Amino acid sequence: MHRRLVIVMTCGVLFSVSLAIPGACEDSERNLDVGGNFAWTVSQSAYPFWGLSAGCHLLSSDDYRVETGRRVVDAILIAGGATQLLKGCINSRRPYPHEANLHGMPSGHTALSFAVAAALSERDRQFTIPAYATASWIGWSRHQLKAHHWDQILLGAALGTYLGRTAGRGELKLWDYEDGSSLSFSPVAGPITSTSAGEAFSLVYQTSF
Repeated sequence: MHRRLVIVMTCGVLFSVSLAIPGACEDSERNLDVGGNFAWTVSQSAYPFWGLSAGCHLLSSDDYRVETGRRVVDAILIAGGATQLLKGCINSRRPYPHEANLHGMPSGHTALSFAVAAALSERDRQFTIPAYATASWIGWSRHQLKAHHWDQILLGAALGTYLGRTAGRGELKLWDYEDGSSLSFSPVAGPITSTSAGEAFSLVYQTSF
């Protein structure tokens, strides 16, 4: 039963973050800069980075690693929610030619990547260098693809690092399985009309404790 729960949870996280962060990277963006194809590939690596960081730990037979997976899931959900809230409040334009999109601040890909890196680092120092290096490359790719300005990327990195470290230490918890609590993960997606950014998606997270 526990194994089934963590598999469903991991799939839910991957599905939800893919909806929560509208992709600014499209095929047409690959050639915006020299090395654009490489930057696009790095940017898309964010999704497996998040999913594998959580899933490989959750499916472990070691209790400490499973707990690390839960803290990574918390980091993803908390950073994702904070990012979307700030995007809606700040209304910062993305770089040309995506300046009509007002959801540029902070960079979601960067925030979640640094949140995962920070949570992993808090739980196991051996992940510090590779995880932060991966997150940094993802942040660089968002600028290279003209999806974000540098200030949007830096704010995403700072936000993700803070929330990831907090989640990694267990100071912010959504999924606390050990004491009988549980997380009911209910993504609800639907179009929202926006005068400035076209259609987006909303998410509803329902927790039960």
